[in-house]
Amino acid sequence: MVRLAFLLLSAVVLPAQALTFQTRMEDVAWTVEGDQFECRLSQTVSGYGEAVFLRRAGERPIFQLKAWSNLMQPGQAQLYNDTPPWRPGSRTQMLGTANVLEGPIVIRVPQQQAGQMLAGLAEGLHPTIQRASWANTSTSVRVVVSSVGYQKAWQDFQSCSAKLLPMNIDQISRTAISFASGGTALSPGASAMLDVVLEYLAADQSIGNILLEGHSDNVGDRLTNRELSRQRVLTVQRYLVERGIAEDRFTLRFHGDRYPVASNATPDGRARNRRVMLSLERL
Repeated sequence: MVRLAFLLLSAVVLPAQALTFQTRMEDVAWTVEGDQFECRLSQTVSGYGEAVFLRRAGERPIFQLKAWSNLMQPGQAQLYNDTPPWRPGSRTQMLGTANVLEGPIVIRVPQQQAGQMLAGLAEGLHPTIQRASWANTSTSVRVVVSSVGYQKAWQDFQSCSAKLLPMNIDQISRTAISFASGGTALSPGASAMLDVVLEYLAADQSIGNILLEGHSDNVGDRLTNRELSRQRVLTVQRYLVERGIAEDRFTLRFHGDRYPVASNATPDGRARNRRVMLSLERL
């Protein structure tokens, strides 16, 4: 197994032929830009496109490789942190694979591998993407992200990230506002979640309608459970209206116990079903 891993790594690091895209050391430039919703740390790769670390509010960074003209074949590209010529004692770090996509964004790397790429940059390594070329399967296309000037860029990226909102719009729509059995009052945790929603609404002026959908567990009869779900929705709406959100922005729905997300056979399942889901809809 160790020998196989070594052979795979050698095949990636020492290709017979490789068309390499890398910005000259003296021309490397990092750009940091962003707002409350996302931050971007990017570097133009000469002759190929743009390497971008993107961090949305409430999430860790991901990596995207944009191409002006994609030269890589479809399939799995190799990812690794390569050693620069001036670091002969360093070891190349294999990071796995990523699929080559159609369109201007040819590679999307999830949070874990993107974090490894950022860690490699901090160590002076060069994150590298390699895949067989369209023109010739015996030729590899290598795209190299340089670590030159990274430390200052990382500090700026961290400063931008510190200003991000606690959650993004997708996370808010996936987060349940939970209630106690038979209850309609907000817990401290539910109130804290709604405060995050209020902070997001204050920042994003493109939000129009706010959809509230109430649910219950199956304890009790259907009419009682529907009324419980209604009261829970009204509780959430009242909290937001009292803090400045116009009442005519809401759409309210009450489902009772019709749409469980977990089994009602267990206390944990019933707790997950007692919820109000909040969705933000853009104008």
